[in-house]
Amino acid sequence: MDIYENNSRKFYANQIILTSIILSISVMGDSMLYGMLPSHLQEFGLSAGFGAGLILSVNRWIRLISNSLAAKIYNKFGLKIPLCFSLILAITSTASYGIFKSFWPLFIARIVWGLCFSIQIISLYMVVLREGEKHRARLMGIFNAIFRSGSLVAVFIGGILVDLIGIKTSFLIISSFTTICFIILPFISESKSYSDINGEQSKSDKMREGDRNLKYKIWQFLTGSQDLDRTVKLKLLAINFTRFTNTFAISGLVTATVGLLIRETIGNSFDIYGFVIGVATLSGIVLASSWASEVGLSIYFGSISDKFGRRLVLIISIPVIMVGTLLLVLQNVFLIIVVVPIIFAATTAAKITLDASAGDLSSYFDRAVVMSRYANWTDLGAASGPIAGYAILNLLNIEWTYLFSSILLGLGLLFYFWVHKSKNNFL
Repeated sequence: MDIYENNSRKFYANQIILTSIILSISVMGDSMLYGMLPSHLQEFGLSAGFGAGLILSVNRWIRLISNSLAAKIYNKFGLKIPLCFSLILAITSTASYGIFKSFWPLFIARIVWGLCFSIQIISLYMVVLREGEKHRARLMGIFNAIFRSGSLVAVFIGGILVDLIGIKTSFLIISSFTTICFIILPFISESKSYSDINGEQSKSDKMREGDRNLKYKIWQFLTGSQDLDRTVKLKLLAINFTRFTNTFAISGLVTATVGLLIRETIGNSFDIYGFVIGVATLSGIVLASSWASEVGLSIYFGSISDKFGRRLVLIISIPVIMVGTLLLVLQNVFLIIVVVPIIFAATTAAKITLDASAGDLSSYFDRAVVMSRYANWTDLGAASGPIAGYAILNLLNIEWTYLFSSILLGLGLLFYFWVHKSKNNFL
């Protein structure tokens, strides 16, 4: 029995690794755009303000619709066919960032990328949730470590490439590299359970038809859960909202504006004892070091969450994010280089813990829908961040964007612990 369990665990871990590699390569163009666009607005045919924020966030807005669509696609087609389609979308969108230099083509390319990411992230969640909850956070950590390795490579190598050979050639190189994923795809095992979900779902629908009042539908819209226990749904809502505040502040605002923050702090270049570093290269280094902390610490944070509980990780990580975000207000280049990676590391601990918590509260037949709703809250925060950040910049200094983010993070933490106040509750 132990041998069977070990082999089964290795199989699922291998499937997570393969699927994560596909996502990590696909996301390189998106991550590179986040690093390069804020400091190269004119080269993209954009200007600081609402338009730039919308380009960086529209892929998230479209996912508020496409996440639910991706859950239905998974339930109908499984893993491999949707993943193949998503790779075509990833290649197309990444190439478009280099080819087109105006708002609307970039806008459409970002929508295409949003659909691509929805398909890939929901598929990956389903692969992770095949395993039991005993090692769930660790498996989420494996996924996150591999996923962020793509972002790490993209922002570091991408920043250097842009400074050396320009935007167009750099994005075309990244787009061409994405084709390697088609070699990985045949090694992914098709889900054996997706075809059974619709049958289970229809039985559940019939059993619960009488309970579908307005309040039930609202809860399902917010959480995706079909559980009749109000406590479960309230906990899911707290998890979702806390994740929203995290992605608003970090994935949305800090990631989208760190390049601009560095430019305002140092200008176009930074001279260290006669060695000049361009703003794009330095922005890439800062973001790359931040994602490096995610790659190196994700599995470790996941193991801690599994061993010591979800709440302990959150009560440490979120206050660290809040303090770090406030420190960015000082606009000191050395402080930025040190603090941003710490913020990202703490965000990683919170993300993995919240990912696992949402999976813990989902059931077999509503798992894809629950995780799609969780992804919606994640994307809502990340989509709101760039728009809010650049909108505030039109009225106030950049310091106010980080102050507002810290306050929102505090509200999310308070709501989570108000809901999860029971001392005997692991979640």
